Amino acid sequence: MGSALDALSAGVNESLRHQLAAWHSAGVQAVRGEAILPRYGTVAAGAWHFRRGDRHLALPLPDRASGGRLRLIGLGKAALGMARGMRASLRAGGIDIDDGFLVIRDAPAVTTDEPWSIHIGDHPVPGPASLRAAQALLEFIDVPRAEDVHVVLLSGGASALCALPAPGVTLEEKIRITRDLMRRGAAIAELNRVRRQLSAIKGGKLAERLAPAQFRTLAISDVPSDDPAVIGSAPTWRDDKPAPYAVIATLDDALTEIAAVAACACEVVMLGRCVYGSVTVEVERMLERIDRALALPLPPSQTRLLLAGGEPLVEIRGGGRGGRAQEFALRLGLALAERARTDARYSSVCGLMAGTDGSDGPTEAAGAFFDGALAARLRAVGVDAAAALAASDSNTALRASGDLFVTGSTGTNVADVLMVAVTSR
Repeated sequence: MGSALDALSAGVNESLRHQLAAWHSAGVQAVRGEAILPRYGTVAAGAWHFRRGDRHLALPLPDRASGGRLRLIGLGKAALGMARGMRASLRAGGIDIDDGFLVIRDAPAVTTDEPWSIHIGDHPVPGPASLRAAQALLEFIDVPRAEDVHVVLLSGGASALCALPAPGVTLEEKIRITRDLMRRGAAIAELNRVRRQLSAIKGGKLAERLAPAQFRTLAISDVPSDDPAVIGSAPTWRDDKPAPYAVIATLDDALTEIAAVAACACEVVMLGRCVYGSVTVEVERMLERIDRALALPLPPSQTRLLLAGGEPLVEIRGGGRGGRAQEFALRLGLALAERARTDARYSSVCGLMAGTDGSDGPTEAAGAFFDGALAARLRAVGVDAAAALAASDSNTALRASGDLFVTGSTGTNVADVLMVAVTSR
């Protein structure tokens, strides 16, 4: 009789998993501010210019002879990488940041001599550290001057990491409302619309505090439509008063890079941004796409990769640990196992669902692998998959089965990437 270790390895295509992990990494690298801004940003004619495809933004440089300063404000999971990339791009043109203020989720591993202060906020729900960070931000802004120029670097997570309740709203009320919305699986647009109403700095209010200084906003988008009114709850954007703004990286950029890299090894079917509904509905939709992929001819020993992205909505039902990507992977793996009982082709389907930020929910994992043998691995270690799903405990289940995908913090965030590999026999 085989050991539990043997059972855990059953059905796992290690080579394909390594490929999926490498493709995920390629997509992440394509949307990291530390790499993007030096590549697409240049100093010319008294301004800094960002050009990437049809995206363009010009940042006027301050007149230092008149005492003008170039100040940086970074809010969100990608703020540190964006700040470093922005500074590298400026310094290549002989310009430097005078000072800056960053609010991020994770303390940097190495402290370097850089012209900004770093503050750690609470995430995914705002808390006391988020409030302290917001209060310190206002102290940093102080009394804005017309001769100053601010660069605002915005990315996913900013809504929770830097939180200042609106007058008449307490931090406790803001936390309760945020938790309630997240537990029932509210979409990011709805969640951030409420956050704007509860905030003294979101919904364009930070822009008001920066006046009369000039400012430009650069954003890495983790929202479905890349809408400036939604990203980070829009601290510098109002629909009735649009401000200079450029989205420098999106989920499309990550998917495009993955497709280009993966095309060297397999046939890529680009599905694009399509995983934004409830997790149960999206699993069914993906099963239908897998059905169609298996029905199409494929040469022997070849792989067809279904590539998609988004953020499925998960309603939290219990006190377990998990995240949307891990629950999606668990549900799809179990569904594949069910189909494999009557059709062996589904047993060789293998995939990865993972966030580009390296953290899926309040867990250590970016997401998880899945395949048609996942159910067998769970049984081998005594995990009741149905009970795990009922308790929103996908992380515990997938850790036991050896299917978690852990990357650590990536320094960026453009939502989740889903890859499903269909291999012919």
